[in-house]
Amino acid sequence: MRKIEAEYEKLALVHIDLPQDVMWLEPPVVVQWQESRRLWTTNYVNDFKYNEDKLTVQFRTGILWPIGLATLRYSNLPYQGWDIKPDPNGSGVIVLVTGVSVTISWLCVGNYVKLRSITNATTPALKEHLNKKYTVKKMVQIMRLAACDVFPGSDAHAHVEGARKQPALERHTYHAMAFLSRAYNFQWSRWNVGAGSRNIVMQIREAVDKKRQGKFQLINVSTQRATLLKCTEVSTEYSAEPILGMQFHPDLFTFNMSYGSSDARRHTYNMKYKLVETVFELLQEVKLCSFS
Repeated sequence: MRKIEAEYEKLALVHIDLPQDVMWLEPPVVVQWQESRRLWTTNYVNDFKYNEDKLTVQFRTGILWPIGLATLRYSNLPYQGWDIKPDPNGSGVIVLVTGVSVTISWLCVGNYVKLRSITNATTPALKEHLNKKYTVKKMVQIMRLAACDVFPGSDAHAHVEGARKQPALERHTYHAMAFLSRAYNFQWSRWNVGAGSRNIVMQIREAVDKKRQGKFQLINVSTQRATLLKCTEVSTEYSAEPILGMQFHPDLFTFNMSYGSSDARRHTYNMKYKLVETVFELLQEVKLCSFS
């Protein structure tokens, strides 16, 4: 051990204060640029130390190449839960996502989205963007630059375990959820992961009456139909058996048209097109059903 420490003493000691405009959810990886091979390498980084309280890193190296800091892109995935509901204080829609490290809440209003809050953030990286209006694409760009990436790319399934859903089914379901987002409260279900790629399982309840809200029910949206299920979130095992007397509904939208209350249907008919597209675009970026 002393011999190793003596060898380390011959190397250059590098101390770095981590930038506060990045959210460090886990220890960063120190890399160096090797020009001859045209790649980033960790081969010459030794005796790495990370101070989580002070947000500093220290290491020793014998080669002073350009230094970079890397972090896992999808460290917040898979989601631990999510919730979509009407804004009780306005005409918007609240989308809340609980990741591995942080909980993020957005408010969709018209054709823009606001970042409402981030719980358990390690730095004030996104504080200046709270409650400011952005397009969904701009919001994605800002959060990715701050290393708070909850927007899975097309290759995310190669890096994160999830319940990959059939793309056409997922896209159509998100559009239906966006249409119904001012009339219903949607939540994640623990049964979704094991339901297969051609089924999306979530919890649903009407949210048009602020004083009296019903209990959540499980709904299974497949490539063929949408059905309320007999089993619940707290059942001992999952069953795709529908409730008695359930009629045929080809998707979530038509389910509301025949099964929802008159108030729920009215809220759906009164939905503004810009709000529908904003909620849909955000859901498409976050991909709640495939990564929870």
